[in-house]
Amino acid sequence: MGEHIPWAVETSRDGERWRFFGKGWTLPGEPLLLHAVPLFLRYKRADENGSEWCEPLERDGDEPMTLLRPDEGVREDLWPGAEHVGLPMVLPGGENGRLVAFEHAEDGSNWRYTLEFRGSREDS
Repeated sequence: MGEHIPWAVETSRDGERWRFFGKGWTLPGEPLLLHAVPLFLRYKRADENGSEWCEPLERDGDEPMTLLRPDEGVREDLWPGAEHVGLPMVLPGGENGRLVAFEHAEDGSNWRYTLEFRGSREDS
């Protein structure tokens, strides 16, 4: 498995006042899923190779999930499909998991998804 890249994400309802949303980790070139993101988001790499915040990316749909392609600077609001299973996802507040399954009603009135969470402890 390759080295993970940390990404810090902030969100805003008006594009001016920003709140920390969470930090997600991706493999190089891997997109990041986000749940329940407000109208605007911005991100930056959160390691020693860190950068400045990107320009705000505005919501383009009313779907509950956002696919962020940090290497390309692209945000896409969507209903995840089979091609998104296995991708990392950040929940509001910063909890991280990998998408295991996702389904939704045809009219978008409800949805269900399953995430896998993993952890480890280092000896002190």
